[in-house]
Amino acid sequence: MAKIKLLSIDGNFAKELEVTSDLFVEVPHKQAMFDSVLAENAAERQGTHSTLTKGEVRGGGKKPWRQKHTGKARTGSTRNPHWTGGGVVFGPKPNRNYNLKVNAKVRLLAFKSALTIKLNEGKMLGLVANSDLETPSTKKMVNFINNANLENQKVLLVIADHFSNIKKSTNNLQKVTTKLWYQVSVRDLMHANVVVVAEEAFTNYARKVSK
Repeated sequence: MAKIKLLSIDGNFAKELEVTSDLFVEVPHKQAMFDSVLAENAAERQGTHSTLTKGEVRGGGKKPWRQKHTGKARTGSTRNPHWTGGGVVFGPKPNRNYNLKVNAKVRLLAFKSALTIKLNEGKMLGLVANSDLETPSTKKMVNFINNANLENQKVLLVIADHFSNIKKSTNNLQKVTTKLWYQVSVRDLMHANVVVVAEEAFTNYARKVSK
């Protein structure tokens, strides 16, 4: 079992939570993490880039000069790829699929590895259950960050489904990223300096890995 410090919504220490060791690994698997982040980045590529081939470039239909007796190399069109402004050979075309396949077990191993790294570094905190604000308030979330000594740090706040007011309250905080527990990726975990996970999110993660 791993022990996580839980904070109240005002940013002060509330209690300790014992989290199942199934969420962590003994040794973080760097290759699994690399593969997962690579796949996440690749999946975001639009694949809409496009270049013009020789047949798509406008102009150049006329032979630039006669075939013989000019002292120049023969050529038939200014659209040829070796001409400035000519077509591109084997250039990128739209609708290319950049998605990379990563097996579910590898993705889970990568996620556990990222959680383990944050835990070992002391960069993982918790948020007590039922901590959602009654109404959206950026000021209260700023107080939470300040009281928890998280100023000037990139914070990933992992919340449960019903924490809608906290989500709205952090929209204007530049260094705070708030995501639902099932939206968090390995890249999100590694990009953040500190990860704050709601108690309900820990429960959901434990239920997920136990299947």
